[in-house]
Amino acid sequence: MADGRENSKLLTYEAFEGGRKQTKDYHGMFDHAYFVAWFQRLLDEADSLGKSNAIIVLDNAKYHKGLPGNTPKGSWTKQKMAEACEAYGIKIDVKEFRSTLWAKLKTHIAANIVPVIVQLAKDRGHEVVFTPPYHSDMQPIEMVWAYVKGAVGWQYNTSTKFPDVRQRLDREFAGLPSRVVFDCINHTDREVVEMAAYLNAVDDADDAAGAAFSSESESESDADSCDDCDFADYDGDV
Repeated sequence: MADGRENSKLLTYEAFEGGRKQTKDYHGMFDHAYFVAWFQRLLDEADSLGKSNAIIVLDNAKYHKGLPGNTPKGSWTKQKMAEACEAYGIKIDVKEFRSTLWAKLKTHIAANIVPVIVQLAKDRGHEVVFTPPYHSDMQPIEMVWAYVKGAVGWQYNTSTKFPDVRQRLDREFAGLPSRVVFDCINHTDREVVEMAAYLNAVDDADDAAGAAFSSESESESDADSCDDCDFADYDGDV
């Protein structure tokens, strides 16, 4: 959480260990329900600090974008889909195929139903934004994580055991300097501003190129037009 160079901090730190048979990738160790529970604790902590109108930056992980449990699914029967269409006010024909009903529902869902955490944040006066794919440089937490891993890694030696790593990890997160958190967030803010400027410049260039092409086409059209030509003294074929 950015709150000036002296008061920025990491909120809702939680470490967990997977079992021996679980995937080594932490993304596979918890699901949407786990993340929603963590996210609610994050919102509670923000409230306890008196913070409002926060922008919460997340990547596009599947568990970040889970929809409400009662959201229609493609595996539903035609009858359930028809009932959902009626509930949403979507006009249908009873003779329509199940695939057609699902296409209508998918369109409605995409336009009107937001992920659970997006609504939770909105209800508390905050906003969730998702970074573009493959842009981890716009994720402040990635920079914080790199800082912590580096600090823990420097303490490694041949006698290091897993409990040692866990203890050092907890210690580094607990003592994470405010300036580090602030600088990480400030850096990603600059990345966003620079990308926005670049995209705006590209849009302006495209608009200018389109306008120039349109003007050139009109000029060529005027040159080829014979609406005002005078053929009174012309003896050839027209």
